[in-house]
Amino acid sequence: MPNKDRPTRDRPNRDRRDDRRRSRDDEYDEYDYDPRYDRQMRYAEKETGGGCCSLYKFILFILFLGGSLAAIFGFVDVEQIQDFFTQHLSGSGGSGESGGTDSGGGGGSIPVVEDLPFMRCPETGECCNGLESNCDMRVDELMYATVHNANHDDILVPNHEAPLEKALEAGYRGLMLDVCKCDDQITFCHSVCGLGPRDATEVFTNINSFLDDNPTELVILNFEMSADDPTPQEIWNIISPITDFRRKVYNHDGGQWPTMRELLANNHQVLLFEHNSKLDCTNGGVGCAARIESFFQYAVENPWDFDSVASLENTDVSCAEDRGSGSRENFFSVNGFITGTFGPSKSAANTVNQRDFISNQIQKCEKVTKHKVNFYNIDFWQRGDLLSVTQEINIDRGKRRRSRYLRWIMG
Repeated sequence: MPNKDRPTRDRPNRDRRDDRRRSRDDEYDEYDYDPRYDRQMRYAEKETGGGCCSLYKFILFILFLGGSLAAIFGFVDVEQIQDFFTQHLSGSGGSGESGGTDSGGGGGSIPVVEDLPFMRCPETGECCNGLESNCDMRVDELMYATVHNANHDDILVPNHEAPLEKALEAGYRGLMLDVCKCDDQITFCHSVCGLGPRDATEVFTNINSFLDDNPTELVILNFEMSADDPTPQEIWNIISPITDFRRKVYNHDGGQWPTMRELLANNHQVLLFEHNSKLDCTNGGVGCAARIESFFQYAVENPWDFDSVASLENTDVSCAEDRGSGSRENFFSVNGFITGTFGPSKSAANTVNQRDFISNQIQKCEKVTKHKVNFYNIDFWQRGDLLSVTQEINIDRGKRRRSRYLRWIMG
């Protein structure tokens, strides 16, 4: 039997290990280096360290597997999956300018770039929304390239890959904005507070700065009343303190719409509409705002809930009059975007934002409804040719108007 009074051989090393497991104090350096201790600690760190990362990678693997199956069965775009994992595996997050550049960003390549400039006015002379010929046209005779859910460009199922301010610079003159009341504050979001959020004051201030820099341009905002039932008056309460912006807003009298020249001559560069409000603001009333017009009092639109390119191509259905049917129908708004099971479809935008597709859709919708298209609404505005198509259509409408005028003069 061992002698209990004699210390065992490994007691000194065990004592060292016990002391080293305690908090590191000033006496730690007095001990001799023990390689066995370091090997044990490295082994323990290997076993326990990186557990968080391992769990994170496991979760990403599960998401990747589920996303791959969803892509195979057509529930979600492959590009959306690619973007998500590119952002998260590289350690990058969302920002106010998702996509990062005017040419695309967002992780996916953008196959078509605008080949013609929006601004086509001569260096001298009048200019109205990029064309001299627009100045003689009434605002309800022109077409406006329009950004659907313009506030939503963050990384969670976004409608766009860059912010609305960049869209204005590119030449888009229609912005559709979801208005929400979150924590009793008016803000922009995508139906749910926290999704696609933008500060309303910031957005209006930025638009105002753009219009100051571009006095020949008219911008049309269409507010969709969303979470917690905001009112037009609550929107106007945000606009009103921004004095220069407030003065730019046109107040329609209910009669014939003015020409672009008449609007801009009076420094009116903004038209405001709202829809989906629980209030009937056609004749004013509490909660309404005089300079925010009820959209479907003056406009009609086609359906908006297309889940595939094929459904949009079925023009007998996709071009039919929907909301606003029976209104004054001064404006015709065409929805040209695809929303899949898990949100806006980038891959579909590569098809439906192309020149031939847009031109064909406009031609058929005008034939079905007998209305000229005024707003053509898309997702992923950087993809495709809507700006060029818009200017070409407006050039053609200007020529036709001048031709009718000359025939009228000549009797």
